[in-house]
Amino acid sequence: MKILLVNDDGLYAKGLLTLAKRLSDEHSVTVIAPDSERSGSSRSLTFHSALNYMQMAVSEDFESYILNGTPSDCTKFGIDTIMRGDKPDVVISGINNTCNIGTDIAYSGTVNAALEACMHEVYGIAVSYDCKDNDYTYVADFVAKNLEFLIGLLPTDKNTIFNINFPCAPPELKGIRFATTGDRKYHDEYQYVPGSGYFITGYPVGDDANDADTDVVLNGRGYASISPVKLNFNDTALYNAVKDIRL
Repeated sequence: MKILLVNDDGLYAKGLLTLAKRLSDEHSVTVIAPDSERSGSSRSLTFHSALNYMQMAVSEDFESYILNGTPSDCTKFGIDTIMRGDKPDVVISGINNTCNIGTDIAYSGTVNAALEACMHEVYGIAVSYDCKDNDYTYVADFVAKNLEFLIGLLPTDKNTIFNINFPCAPPELKGIRFATTGDRKYHDEYQYVPGSGYFITGYPVGDDANDADTDVVLNGRGYASISPVKLNFNDTALYNAVKDIRL
């Protein structure tokens, strides 16, 4: 299989390199990463400045490049330019070093780089791990062993990705569950640092509003979650309620 591997943490992120090495045992892997930390980039693309890329000698097992753009740029530019004529079968984004669950995915460069694959009719998978021990081996093995099975579960219209989140690895991990995307609320504030400016800080304020099958609740209880996320902004229920109204 031809795999385009991207992330939002940069080329030398351990999660990215661990996954690239593991996948290259069985697949053709091309890595394209931002040239700097780009967490929180959401689906942003670069329109008003030039993109440039450079091939980097990171490993003999896979080709790797850096791009002076966002995670979604890495996906789009990778498919349209670097891999032009050799379209990947799947775009995998990660392994991110913190979880991307609930409504956090609206901001996540990791998840949205995988969603960008849908725009090009390519399967997408985002992978995140709340990695406290800095060892991504278990998660990389899980992705490699289950990749073809998971792709087989995705709709053939390639309009949906899987968002995979591991809160911990064995022996703490309680299991792996398919989940819905929950609602994650924060207590946020901007703190002023003299000489620099304002920095956002915050913390989650609980999951009382979430059902038991959401990624937020399952991750909090020690389960890894696999959530289908669709590239479709339609509120069908509201549309059906208002479509015959004439203003």
